[in-house]
Amino acid sequence: NVVPGSIPTNKDAAPGVIEVRIPVSLTNTERYAVHGAVTTAVQEKLGYNLPGPYQHVMYVVKKCYVGCGYAAYAYVNSWMSVYQGVYYKMVGVQVHELGHNFGMAHSGGLNLETYTD
Repeated sequence: NVVPGSIPTNKDAAPGVIEVRIPVSLTNTERYAVHGAVTTAVQEKLGYNLPGPYQHVMYVVKKCYVGCGYAAYAYVNSWMSVYQGVYYKMVGVQVHELGHNFGMAHSGGLNLETYTD
């Protein structure tokens, strides 16, 4: 979890969840710079480069502030997916993003339009 402006604590975190503080503004920084800052902060906190011993890492940003036309995003053949708001709780969104991480792109569906797959 990224909690802007607060000191990270784990009192409310679930097992396997860590909170980090990042040195960039969430309100005027594009999402790729935010996830880069999160990666750096997590690696510093854990003491190793991600993905480390993990096969998959989910980043959850409490709220989207810039370029919010997405629920989540992931890269093809990657270990990371990024979710905004409550979308991390939605199994369909998780499976969609994991599909990207496992090597799948958008198929285009029957009408060849993006996101109709």
